[in-house]
Amino acid sequence: MSSKSMTRRFSLRALCATLLGLTAVLGLMSAPAQAAVSTSSVHIWASQVRVRECPSTSCGLASQELLTNVTVQAFCQRWGERVTDGSYYNHYWVEIITPQHWLGWVSAVYVSGGSNDGPVPGPRIETDTSPVYCEYP
Repeated sequence: MSSKSMTRRFSLRALCATLLGLTAVLGLMSAPAQAAVSTSSVHIWASQVRVRECPSTSCGLASQELLTNVTVQAFCQRWGERVTDGSYYNHYWVEIITPQHWLGWVSAVYVSGGSNDGPVPGPRIETDTSPVYCEYP
C-alpha cells in the first residue's frame, strides 16, 4: 500500500472519528430508549400526613404540604423505617407526587388498602432482587 493511500485512509478515519465525536457531543445521536414510568393512584386516608425526602421520619420534609384525605399518584414503594399510628404499623413507604407536584415519600400506614407491614396495592415494590428502582428518573 502506498504512503499516499495510507495517508488518505488515515485522514478518512480521523475525519469519521471527529464527526462521530462531534455528533455525540452535540447530542445529535439518538439517545437510548427510556422505559415508561408507570404510576398508580393511591389514597391517603389520614389527616395532616407529612411528605418526606426519603423513606424515614428522620428525613427532611419534601414539601410543606400536609396531605389529608387525598388521592395522589405513586411511583413505587420500598421497605424503610417502621411507622406506627395506633394499631397500624408498616415498614413500607410509598413514593408519590403531591397535589402541588412535589416528589416525596409517605408511610404506607397512611395509604388505604394495605395491611400491617404489607405493601399497598398498586405501586411497584422495590426489593433487593427486583428490577424496580424507586428513585424517579
